[in-house]
Amino acid sequence: MRCSRCGANVVEGDRFCENCGAPVAVQAGPVCPVCGQQSEPGIRFCQQCGAELSAGPRPAQPAQSDDDGPTMLSQSPLLKPPFQAPQAGVPGTGQDDRFQQTMQSDWTVPSTQPQSAQPVPTAQPVPAGQPYQAVQQYAGQYGAAQPGAVFPPQAVQPPAQPSRPGESAGKGKKKTALIVGIIIAVLVVALVAGFGVWWFILRDSDTQSAQTQSTSQQSGKTKSGDSKAAKDDKPCTAAPDAELGSVDHSDANLVAQLQLTSNCASTKDGDTAEFKESDVKVSIKDDEGNVIASAVFDFSKQPVKFNGETANVALEFTTRQYWRPYDQIETGSAEVILQTGQSGTGEAGSADGDALAGSDIDSEDAERYAQLALSWQLKHDESAASRFYTTYTTQLSSKKNGMKADGKTWHYVDIYEQFLQQRIKHKNAILIWSGDYPTYTKADASTAYYVILSGDTVDSVKAGDAWCKSNGYGAADCAVVDLQ
Repeated sequence: MRCSRCGANVVEGDRFCENCGAPVAVQAGPVCPVCGQQSEPGIRFCQQCGAELSAGPRPAQPAQSDDDGPTMLSQSPLLKPPFQAPQAGVPGTGQDDRFQQTMQSDWTVPSTQPQSAQPVPTAQPVPAGQPYQAVQQYAGQYGAAQPGAVFPPQAVQPPAQPSRPGESAGKGKKKTALIVGIIIAVLVVALVAGFGVWWFILRDSDTQSAQTQSTSQQSGKTKSGDSKAAKDDKPCTAAPDAELGSVDHSDANLVAQLQLTSNCASTKDGDTAEFKESDVKVSIKDDEGNVIASAVFDFSKQPVKFNGETANVALEFTTRQYWRPYDQIETGSAEVILQTGQSGTGEAGSADGDALAGSDIDSEDAERYAQLALSWQLKHDESAASRFYTTYTTQLSSKKNGMKADGKTWHYVDIYEQFLQQRIKHKNAILIWSGDYPTYTKADASTAYYVILSGDTVDSVKAGDAWCKSNGYGAADCAVVDLQ
């Protein structure tokens, strides 16, 4: 079967064309007086709107014979089915207000006549490509349409496809999660970048500034040596640069000659301001970075006066403030560091001549520097000790850390201080480790002492005893030894 309006194939039994929505004419059936639907033969109620097909004019019936033949189904009592309750959006229930203004249209099925069934007018074909349009029809007591009125396909829009449950909420949650993730990623990148800048740039800058007051801290001085601009007469608080010129000793103390270069601006008169800061730590390091001297000086008692931009000063370090024999310090490779705002311990001693004496540094730092100095000294003196395998020398001391002797507990600072004192008295004095030489391990394989040798050669034990007496040592303080 084909649709009388658009010509599309229609499955038998369908009431409306699936292509254009036009009613499908049913052969030999009455037309509903309410909605105009063609019904099948023998049906008493409209299958579209439920109206009774017997209501209103009926098509003419064929004549009946006088004999008792079978009675037409139309003459039997009619049972009215319950009328379907109106439902919004359901064709034929009269609940959709969108179609109230299209009730009367040019697409109307003529009313039936009582004499005979009238054929349903052929509907106009839908233009090619016209999508399927649902037809809403209204009937019954809820605003029923006029008999035979139907809606043209162009007045009806197909209902929007409903979204899946939770689809909008899911998309919203995904979008929110994406935005939160982007914000977190940006914050993490910013934190990492900030930490990297601090670690590689600002941290090193702060550390260097804490160790020494460099020339770049003064706005009036440049690295190229340009002259400094004149400033108000303010105290010079920036530590000068320093170089180690020479070293000597005064008794057992170390005397270091320093050449200072001012890092302060010139005064209004063109003179360089004096440096007179108190609590200035002065440290000397060797070319391996080992601290070999360190003390805290008060320059307010003896201000540094510059001749132009430079000045020479003498600083004196006691035997508890330096850790290298004065004649083993390489001045050309040594580094001098001045740090302001540092606190010393105890009182500064008196110094000879024009030298400035300082107070001790923190005891823990001094102990650490002394222990490193003892290790350095053992390696340095190995070659000198090797000649005493075949001859004699004299032993002046044997101590170890934590040992109680001479009324005190010995620490690394005490052991190295004693070595420096002996080194001043005996210029050939050396330091050895007892566990490295047979003369000590034969009696005790676990021996572990720092041993001070005079380093002077003697031919026999008798000659060694004479050496001890001539230098003022008793039997408990001086012994003749060889290292074999």
